[in-house]
Amino acid sequence: MVLYRGRRQQSSGVYSRMVVGFAVATSLWAASGPGHAQSSDTVRAKVSDLVVARVDGMVIDGRDYELAQQMFVHDLKGLDEKARHDFLVQYLIDVALMSRDAQKKDLKIDEAALQRNVEFLRKKALMESWLGDVARSAVTADTVRAAYDQAVKDAAEPQIRMRTMLFKVDAADDEKVVKTAEDRANEAVARIKKGEEFTKVAEDMTGTSLPATLKEAGYMGRQQMKPEIAKVAFATEVGSTAAPIRTEQGWEVVKVEDKQTRKPLEFDVVRDKFGMVVARKAQLVAMEKLRSEAKIERLDIPEQPQDQAGKATNEGAKVKAPN
Repeated sequence: MVLYRGRRQQSSGVYSRMVVGFAVATSLWAASGPGHAQSSDTVRAKVSDLVVARVDGMVIDGRDYELAQQMFVHDLKGLDEKARHDFLVQYLIDVALMSRDAQKKDLKIDEAALQRNVEFLRKKALMESWLGDVARSAVTADTVRAAYDQAVKDAAEPQIRMRTMLFKVDAADDEKVVKTAEDRANEAVARIKKGEEFTKVAEDMTGTSLPATLKEAGYMGRQQMKPEIAKVAFATEVGSTAAPIRTEQGWEVVKVEDKQTRKPLEFDVVRDKFGMVVARKAQLVAMEKLRSEAKIERLDIPEQPQDQAGKATNEGAKVKAPN
């Protein structure tokens, strides 16, 4: 199981929270995909133990195919399955032909560089074996169920469906403009509370019913809203219109239409996905342990003066404090 691929490594703490958090969210809510289109894995499975081609008696087998596919994994994304397969097989045929001709011409290669590449690939294979071992040890029926239960508990916050009306303020530093917009927003709230329909008031007061000004959004969680909107909306009863809320765009009027608690997918549907969550988390923890026990010297980064190093440490502490 490969944890990093085609991605720049981020600072360990942030990276850990990002990877595990994203995996939990997508595992709990995303529909499983048994009906999605076949991927290149289909072709790969078919050829993994087969002879793919022969070139003047030279055998190209599934292992060669696997290596070529890994090499071009990012370059072939735009091609369909058949085109990817044909490209890889033709590439392997060309490699066989050209390498044989190079040997006939007694062309030389950098054997030391080749050996370094082989050693790097050996270490990479060992790393992947290590990651797989950590994952297998961590994933049990109990740990997967516990991860699912915790995710359900963490995601139990209700969602809100609401309408919003915006009284835009273009000059935020102009107190008169801000006050005028606030007064109009308060007038809109008063009309709605007297029984007028939200949409009609919005059209009368803002002059438009375009989605950017008047909208009925789908159900949204706290994280999907502006913080100042979420704070008020979640404290407002269903059917009620809150007092105008000051945002960076101006003054917004919010009416809460409905609240619901989102139902997660059944455990059996997402069991495998949560197995991946448990595995990734275990890998990250084990990796952090190895790093903490090792003496690591980053020679690519110039040494910082002591006062700057201390400042950087303090800044890092400030960032982590909310957690």
